[in-house]
Amino acid sequence: MTDTVRLKTTTLRIGYLVGLLCLWVQTSLATERWKIVVLPDTNYNTPVELPALVDLHSTISQGLTIALSNADFDVLNLHYLGLPNCILEDCSTLTDQAIQQAAKRSGKEVNLALLYQLNMFKQRQAASQKWYFSLSGRLLDLQSGTQQDAFAVDNWANNPAKNCIGDCLGLWLNQNLALLAQDLGAVLSEKLDALPRRFHYQLNINNFNSAELQQINRYLKSIDGYVADILLADSANKNPTFNPNTKRTYQYISELSASELGEKLEKMNQQYSLALRFEYDNTKRQFDLMPKVETDSWTTLNQFIADLFPSPKQEDPQLQPSEEPSPNAAVTPPKEPETDEEKQARRDQQMWQQALSINTINSYQQYLTLWPQGQHIIQAEGAIKVFQDDENIWQKTVNQKTRQAFQQYLTLKPAGKYRRQAKQQLALLRVQQQREQKQRENKALADDYYYQQQNYPEALYYYQQAAKLGNVSAEYLLGKMYENGQGTEQNMRQAANWYTQAAKHGHNQAQATLGFMYSKGNGVDQDYSQAAYWYQKAAEQGHMNAQYNLAYLYSLGQGIVKNHQQAAYWFEKAAIQGDADAQNSLGKLYERGLGVSQDLAEAKRLYQQAADQGNQMAKINLRMLNN
Repeated sequence: MTDTVRLKTTTLRIGYLVGLLCLWVQTSLATERWKIVVLPDTNYNTPVELPALVDLHSTISQGLTIALSNADFDVLNLHYLGLPNCILEDCSTLTDQAIQQAAKRSGKEVNLALLYQLNMFKQRQAASQKWYFSLSGRLLDLQSGTQQDAFAVDNWANNPAKNCIGDCLGLWLNQNLALLAQDLGAVLSEKLDALPRRFHYQLNINNFNSAELQQINRYLKSIDGYVADILLADSANKNPTFNPNTKRTYQYISELSASELGEKLEKMNQQYSLALRFEYDNTKRQFDLMPKVETDSWTTLNQFIADLFPSPKQEDPQLQPSEEPSPNAAVTPPKEPETDEEKQARRDQQMWQQALSINTINSYQQYLTLWPQGQHIIQAEGAIKVFQDDENIWQKTVNQKTRQAFQQYLTLKPAGKYRRQAKQQLALLRVQQQREQKQRENKALADDYYYQQQNYPEALYYYQQAAKLGNVSAEYLLGKMYENGQGTEQNMRQAANWYTQAAKHGHNQAQATLGFMYSKGNGVDQDYSQAAYWYQKAAEQGHMNAQYNLAYLYSLGQGIVKNHQQAAYWFEKAAIQGDADAQNSLGKLYERGLGVSQDLAEAKRLYQQAADQGNQMAKINLRMLNN
């Protein structure tokens, strides 16, 4: 098999399919590998307790290299792009644009840049003897300039021995960084597996005028799987006067393999009347697009077959006029003119082949519209049903959004239109499931073991781990521990921070507590409007104390416009739940006719309910009302 496969759009579809088969055989195993350059996002700030080592980047990049190489990805050295040495220089000002420019200057292929940040500190409690390490990263697509994803891993490590200094501290730090980098590499590997691989091609567009070039360029950018293109050369700029046609060379980045991209290029003739052909060179990963030379379809097909199966004896293709045919030579009868039925059948077949080559639900529907009595209506209807089934199954899968649903889709439709999205969703769900499992484990350790045993420092640690993974209940309990000084010194501002996180995530007790802190100025600046805001959030979720406190602010006009009707509404909500203070306050509104119609009987009933619960103010109000 030759290295170059030529595909001409003027051949019949049989020749096209055979050519694409050859192209697919050459490229089916040529999967593009991710090529990643690892860069520090900012300069390092090593705590003063540790030596200011110079090999932090080497340790981290080596750990990432081990993890990613095992997962079949390439990690490239910092110097690969000719960028500054971050061991000796400050890389905190290194911008995304500078990385892209450096990658372009290097003349070598780099798909992604992994920019990471290192954070470490010693836990302030001397009794804990713990160090916190965090390594966060973000992926930058160097072709499109967009950020793909951001992620982080963290770990707590025991304090090194007291007599561990110098090289001992360096070894302890490097070991922890190496483990952390491998954890980050494992997370990154899973994320990259869910992303489509990238293929790089050189695309030469030869001998088209400017209008045609614009059409081709628009089409190339609209192809599914398009990532980016870089203009490498444009010959029209050199001598536009004497060369109306031009040649352009692109670096074309796509999620499509060469055979898939070849199919898309072949369809360009169906969208634009450009009359073009293309060639692909597998050794150079290069496509050449050029105007086609008009030939007869049957002649081209015969030539294509003759090239595949050459005759052992070549004959003169035509007789000279002066030569007489041999007496024994067979005389070819003149070709009969096509009948109307034969023309219709030929056009029907051509339309069907076109529908097959496009292979979309619209192409088959168009065939049925133009040829409602055609030879291939059964196949067309069957193909449409396959597309519709695929669409229906995917919609049900998306509505369910479960791991089982996406796995079932891949089982039912292994070559379906949405297989890539299904795999990506499975990867995301797997990460989410692992995250939720780790949340539950950390919170269970804090709840059921350390907190119950009154080992508050360890409970605090595991609540922190669960909270960092997004566990709302752990966020609230952390706020409670900081408020009560359990496992740490009492810190009302830290408590308010954790209550705020939980409140923003919808925890009604955190919302009510945060409202109270704003009303009293505990851990935050006193702000009645913020108090009313958080009381409202909790009250709408049925929190009894928040309902009473919100009604109280409405009755006084603190942080909110004074409104006795709203006060009565929220007092009633809390009173129904049995709050004695709310029952007494609502009784006072009925007695005075504030926000409600004056009703002494209702006021007496509410005073009695509160008094029965031991509310002293209700007892006084009831006695005064009776007198």
